[in-house]
Amino acid sequence: MSNLFPVGRDFMNFGKNFFEDPFDHLLAHTANFNVDIREEENDYIVEADLPGMPKDSIQLKYEDNVLSIGATQEEGKDEKDEEGNYIRRERSTKSYSRQFLLKNVNEEEISAAFDNGVLTVTLPKKDSEGTTPKQIEIK
Repeated sequence: MSNLFPVGRDFMNFGKNFFEDPFDHLLAHTANFNVDIREEENDYIVEADLPGMPKDSIQLKYEDNVLSIGATQEEGKDEKDEEGNYIRRERSTKSYSRQFLLKNVNEEEISAAFDNGVLTVTLPKKDSEGTTPKQIEIK
C-alpha cells in the first residue's frame, strides 16, 4: 500500500508537470522588475527595484498619461586560453519594460532619482481646483 503514495503524489502533480513550459528556466532572465506605486495628497510616487542596473541603461518617459520605465542590461562571459584566444565567449542582453497609467500629472514637474538600485519617480498632480465633473445628458 505504501508504494501507491509516490505514484499518487506524482499523479496529483501531473497537470503541473505536464503544463510547465520546458523553457521556463530560459525566461527567468526576462522577468519584470518590482514596482510600488502610492498616491499621496499632491503626488504619485513610483518606486522601481532595478538592482545591478546602471543608471545610464534606464529609460524613463511620460507620454499620454502613461509612465514608461525600461532598462537594458548586457552581460558577457569570456574564457581565453594562455595565448589570449577565446575558448568560449557568451553574451546576453536582458530587457525590462513596464508601463503605468497615471492621469492628472503635471508633466513639467516630474522628477526622478536612482539610488542603491531603486528608481524613485515623483509625479506631481495637476491642480484640480476649478474642474468639476461634467454631467452627461442621456438622449
